[in-house]
Amino acid sequence: MEVKIVLDGDIAVVSLSGRIEIEKTQSFKKACLQNFSEKKVVFCMKNISFVGSSGIQNFFGVLNDLNSNHKLNAKIAGLNPDFQRLFKFSECSSLEVHESIEGALQSF
Repeated sequence: MEVKIVLDGDIAVVSLSGRIEIEKTQSFKKACLQNFSEKKVVFCMKNISFVGSSGIQNFFGVLNDLNSNHKLNAKIAGLNPDFQRLFKFSECSSLEVHESIEGALQSF
């Protein structure tokens, strides 16, 4: 997975691309805590390729955990239809999903 970070005022837009590897989810969580603790973050996932339901569910769980414990203020943007369906079945009640980065930015 590749990560590109752009700042929009006090909000970090983290664009993810490539494959999410379940083995790297915990290192991703640690990096988020180190770099975005108590900050506003939009995770743009429009360029993530399908990795299977367990990989993406684990990834959503990490973001939900960070968000629900107020370690960061996260939103998700740009989920493709397959990921949207999986997200609906996840138990990630603290995460907001937006169609676009602009919509996510405006929601803060």
